[in-house]
Amino acid sequence: MTQLMNLFSNMTITDPAIWLAVGSGLVVVFLFLLLGRRKRRQAKIIGANNSDNPEVNPADAWLQPTKRVDERRKATRRLGVPTAISIVDSKKSKRPIDGFVLDRSSGGVRVAAQKPFPAGSTLQIRPANASDDSPRVIIIVRSCREVGDHFELGCQFQEELPWHVLLMFG
Repeated sequence: MTQLMNLFSNMTITDPAIWLAVGSGLVVVFLFLLLGRRKRRQAKIIGANNSDNPEVNPADAWLQPTKRVDERRKATRRLGVPTAISIVDSKKSKRPIDGFVLDRSSGGVRVAAQKPFPAGSTLQIRPANASDDSPRVIIIVRSCREVGDHFELGCQFQEELPWHVLLMFG
């Protein structure tokens, strides 16, 4: 212990070992900041018609244009433990499909599903652990993209939901 105290007591600010340690620490921090940023993978939009303008994202077409991009979301998106849900396509079949709520806000949810749904589809969802007589929540699919072996649906609630119903989705 005394050897370690003697080593540090003999160091001064002009000692090259200190500058070498500080410099290498800064290089490591810089590399983590530079290499730690991952590029987003371009996702394929399902049910989109990009023939007119390939640069326009059809998932954003339902939104009215705003002055700034950060003004579009009115509610804070909350992440959490994925909540198991059952999804029913109101137009096609009454057989439920398993899915998960990945994140949620007061205006909508992002859902992971086994099959794609085109933008504009109306679906009904209910938590998987809810009773059969509990009502389903109606959502409108605004975007759909393939992510690995599942599809992520960006959905908007058809109507504003009370707080106790929003809490059922996590």
